[in-house]
Amino acid sequence: MIIENTDRRVQASQRQVMQYLRLCDWNIVAKLPVAATAGTLRQLTNYGWIERRGGGQRSEIKLTPAGLAALQAPI
Repeated sequence: MIIENTDRRVQASQRQVMQYLRLCDWNIVAKLPVAATAGTLRQLTNYGWIERRGGGQRSEIKLTPAGLAALQAPI
């Protein structure tokens, strides 16, 4: 389920993950160089800012166009 995110601002921990994801397509969650908690990833997914596939240790994520727009929005 995607939550309407028109009034959502990107938090620092979310911004850090999204800035890294902006560099390439699909990334394995376990190999992210930044600390991304399950709650942070769940919230980013619920907002529609990232897309997830797979599960467990091989779960992969990527930044969506909506996530890129949220990342580029003024702070």
